[in-house]
Amino acid sequence: MPRPERVKLKIDRHRACVLAVDIQERLVTSIDQGPLIAAKAALFVEWLSAQNAPVAATEHVADKLGSTYFKLPATCKRYEKKCFSALDEHSGQVVSPSEQVVVFGMEAHVCVLQTVMDLVSAGKKVFVVADLTASANSIDRDTALNRMSSIGAQIVTSEMVLFEWVRGAQDNSFGSMLELVKTLRKLGTTP
Repeated sequence: MPRPERVKLKIDRHRACVLAVDIQERLVTSIDQGPLIAAKAALFVEWLSAQNAPVAATEHVADKLGSTYFKLPATCKRYEKKCFSALDEHSGQVVSPSEQVVVFGMEAHVCVLQTVMDLVSAGKKVFVVADLTASANSIDRDTALNRMSSIGAQIVTSEMVLFEWVRGAQDNSFGSMLELVKTLRKLGTTP
């Protein structure tokens, strides 16, 4: 009798990509702690890009909401969109061929939620980074995170992602990851 395939519950950096959703100038400034969340997201994206993680960022109607609030690394792919879900407009190219997708951004209850719903429907294992995901109203954010969890996305924190990415103190990236964790903690907590 064949053994059932093990479900991959941890983030596997060899099978994962990172998707920053609409962390844009006008959204950041309209969200409580938006600049703090954006600052932390910038450091997170920068570190993951330095680890050769495939990183993509979306910008929703950039002519109205502005560009990404922080400077994206040169290796980061940028996708402009008009649809709320990144997959409605760009199909799976923003995350292909990765099996796992680490997602965060703004606003949780609109573009992040609809993108996550489409990723789950497409069979991707989705990890939503709660401390880097926001909405103008906390009830919208909290309800969106609950809904994403109920459809199969795992709700994680940036530290969970970083420690799973590295897996142990023997990893060459452990030292730089630990420095990033300390920096993120000094910046303060986000919702």
